[in-house]
Amino acid sequence: MTRRALLFAVWTLPAALCLAVTAIVYAAFRIAPPARLDAAERTAVMASLRAALDGPAAAPDVHRPLAGPLVVTVWSGGKSVARFDAAGADLAQATLAAAQAMRGSLEVRALSPADRAAARLQVDIVTGTGRLGGGSWLVDHLAIPGIADMLPINPGVEGIGADVGGRPVLLLPHELAGYKLLAAKRPSEAMPDLAMGADLARIGQLLASRAGAAAPVAPAALYRFRTDSFVEPVDHAGAPLPLVRGLPPPPVLSARTLREAALRGGRYLVAHLAPNGRYVYEHDLWTGAASDAMRPGGAYSMPRHAGTTYFLAELYRITRESWLREPIERAFAHLADLLAGGGCAGVLPDGTAYDCVLDRGESTAHLGSTALAVVALAEYQRATDDHRYLALAQRLAAWLLTMQRADGSFRHLYDVKTRTPDETAELLYYSGEAALALARMHTITGEARYAAAAGRALDWLVGWYDFFVGGFFYGEEHWTCIAAEALWPAVQRDAYRAFCDGYGAFLRAQQAEPGDYPDEDDFAGAYNLTPFVVPFNTPAGSRTEAMISAYLLGVHHGAPDPRIAAQIRAALQYALRQQIRPDSDFDVVGQGDGAIPATPIDRNIRIDYVQHVCSAMLRASELPDAPP
Repeated sequence: MTRRALLFAVWTLPAALCLAVTAIVYAAFRIAPPARLDAAERTAVMASLRAALDGPAAAPDVHRPLAGPLVVTVWSGGKSVARFDAAGADLAQATLAAAQAMRGSLEVRALSPADRAAARLQVDIVTGTGRLGGGSWLVDHLAIPGIADMLPINPGVEGIGADVGGRPVLLLPHELAGYKLLAAKRPSEAMPDLAMGADLARIGQLLASRAGAAAPVAPAALYRFRTDSFVEPVDHAGAPLPLVRGLPPPPVLSARTLREAALRGGRYLVAHLAPNGRYVYEHDLWTGAASDAMRPGGAYSMPRHAGTTYFLAELYRITRESWLREPIERAFAHLADLLAGGGCAGVLPDGTAYDCVLDRGESTAHLGSTALAVVALAEYQRATDDHRYLALAQRLAAWLLTMQRADGSFRHLYDVKTRTPDETAELLYYSGEAALALARMHTITGEARYAAAAGRALDWLVGWYDFFVGGFFYGEEHWTCIAAEALWPAVQRDAYRAFCDGYGAFLRAQQAEPGDYPDEDDFAGAYNLTPFVVPFNTPAGSRTEAMISAYLLGVHHGAPDPRIAAQIRAALQYALRQQIRPDSDFDVVGQGDGAIPATPIDRNIRIDYVQHVCSAMLRASELPDAPP
């Protein structure tokens, strides 16, 4: 498939398909948002429940009618250790019933006094129900797996239940997400990130198990429900926090909160850096399962290793926090170990030494691994004025130059055994990363050859879009814009500014604004094509990094774009809500403070999620017009 065809498949087809059914699904299946309890009501309900952990409780003076059960989850150490479903004539009676059940619970009594005091209670009040799917001839006729039966699910907001043996049995919204029962179907192999739907078979089995039924609950017996959810704050100080998709309200956007969030992300990464200089690549906050950084093999990305180390060096350069320096050097030591055993080192005919980065067991070098290693090494030198890694950066940059063609483009793969590049493979991000590496080499050395090579690379990247509809479709060009700004003032082509402005406009068309998605204003600021798919969090970072560079290019050329500034602020306000912090770590197993999950409902962490989002936060805090 050609690059242009891929762009069409990625951007146009999903949008057209989802637009065709949005109105139908909204009209037929919407459950109205809850009339949420106010702060005083939440406080009264929670006080009654908290009292039951250590003594008798009284019903709160909150007599709202109920549309379904009230559910209390007891979180301890990030795990749900007990749950209580209660009903009553009104909210006061249901709360009292749940409190009495907690008081007599063996699971609660098994907690130590300290654990009971530290536990956090979450309340879910069912406020409305709706059918699960089907009944619309157009949607049913499409019969695309994951669409015809499951578009109505609002992930992380709605749960699924059934009446079994005359009583309701519920899987709460956070349980559907935590047990990975959502985004279970992928309609297109060409678009693996387009995931939707739910695993109805497993849901039926889980509901039957909870009800003590022998046979799974049939899909036809399932229904959706919506809840008003809230959780105790840290140390139980203040009113309970309202939750949307399991997340409490975010901090107010400011330069200070952005810098604090970036430092929080840095601490997460340092805590997940093993003694051998390799990162704990993934961490599932729901289960606590994490990659073993001390064991060779498994999923690991050297471009992401280098990119993450680049962020830590950037964080050190801007904040001067001393605790960052040793971990950065530890990560570099791991790179040096890999280079020593990689077999890529050599000497060019003119006597120039070169080398490239490979992970253990690899025989093909990826351009991005070496490019981002150069970026990280250069950033460390910018931060410290320590030249100890300069010779290494020069060897790696020499290899990058051998991978560049005369027209400015790059070869992306290199067979180390045969010493030959692959002339056909083209991978996302690598050319922009290489352009940034060469731009940064010019920054730290002042050598014109690096600036010239970076300029040729950017000319090729920007010039590729010089065709009829090139201004309407863009690939993932965030590294291109970052490199263009990094090369200023050595290369001052207005074409780079114009390209990044156009890229920004293209991205703004995908950035949700309040009111764009019915009942999903928590997605405002995220980049997404449809309300039926939960947005990924990483683009709110990587694309914002690009937009910060685009904005700065405008500043350099005397024409800063206020639309880009607003775009940056919206994305980062969204991202602040996604980051794990004390308010939101009640359901986190292991050290998760500062982490950035994959999506609002997928609690898996990968190091590059943290890198991109926190780098954007850090750089935005330095913008000349950043809010104080």
